[in-house]
Amino acid sequence: MAVGPQSGSPGAFREAAMRALAILASLLLGGGMVVARLFARGPGSLASDVAFFLALYLALTAFLWGLNGFAFRRLPLSGIPLFLFSAAAFGILFLLGYIVGGVAGPFLGDAANRIIPYVHIADAVFLLFALMTVGGAAGTAFSRNIIYSAWSLLFAFMGVAGLYVFLGADFPAVAQVLIYVGGVLVLILFAIMLTKQIGEDPKLTNAHIGLPAGAVLALITIATLTYTAFMAPWKTVETPSWDPSSAGLGVAFLTEYLLPFEFASVVLLAALVGAVVIARKEIKETSETAL
Repeated sequence: MAVGPQSGSPGAFREAAMRALAILASLLLGGGMVVARLFARGPGSLASDVAFFLALYLALTAFLWGLNGFAFRRLPLSGIPLFLFSAAAFGILFLLGYIVGGVAGPFLGDAANRIIPYVHIADAVFLLFALMTVGGAAGTAFSRNIIYSAWSLLFAFMGVAGLYVFLGADFPAVAQVLIYVGGVLVLILFAIMLTKQIGEDPKLTNAHIGLPAGAVLALITIATLTYTAFMAPWKTVETPSWDPSSAGLGVAFLTEYLLPFEFASVVLLAALVGAVVIARKEIKETSETAL
């Protein structure tokens, strides 16, 4: 039984470097041939077509050989089996390319030409931000790894900031990015990285506790939002106002809404003091247990 180079040895490093270079060379060769084919003028001759497909086949073979060193290691891709496997893969890719380019491509192009004139760029960007917000929120709620939940929260925050821009609320949009993305999310990530228990078993970092109650609350929230969206008397204007809103917010915070603003600051201060007290208590208990 043949034994390959051990992991961490110079031979293994050399083989990994050769396979990585094979992948890079195959991508450059295949991409260059495809680009040259797209920009070629006029139909090619039989010899040029044979050379084109042969180059693509060799590029695919080199790519599979290089990829076999990092993935699909159980497949014996070397020698004749490598060329047979690459030939089968090349045939499947050629069939898919013909179907997409010759059948689905013209149909999708015609459908796009019919739909694009009725699609506004602003609506498409709004839907993109809305999808980013909903997807990020779903990833935050349903991911079993708390680190992935924190990263999903980043997309939710950025999507909300984009929605604020579409509402003409420049100050909340900037505050969303500076406070939530630059402050709250970074604080959450630091707390995750500095918590010892999270790094020990990532599979149990975000257990779904109280799932039935959460499902009921989610259904109530979705029903309330749906009812509000269809029944509320929304005010519609032909042209939204893009005037800066920071000056009006500053005046409102220091005049009409001064008391709620100061009350919110006191609540945040109380939460900060409570967090310090809880942290000091945990540190004291840990030190007593160690002694």
